Amino acid sequence: HSAAAAPPREEGKAQPAPARRVIVNIIHSATGYHSKTIHFLNVTFDSSGDSLLAGDHQGNIYVFDLNGNR
Repeated sequence: HSAAAAPPREEGKAQPAPARRVIVNIIHSATGYHSKTIHFLNVTFDSSGDSLLAGDHQGNIYVFDLNGNR
């Protein structure tokens, strides 16, 4: 299984996921890019639970502000 490289992202919205043992689906759309599924290799929350840090197979790091939905 090979992961496709995702375009650089500066913001996106976290959407609640259906009850499938998925914590959250990250949905981001940008003009000119095709949607790609990003599989996170590792994720962690900060001590307050307000932020989520995730890393993908391509070495990209994502930070999500869960309170601000950003």
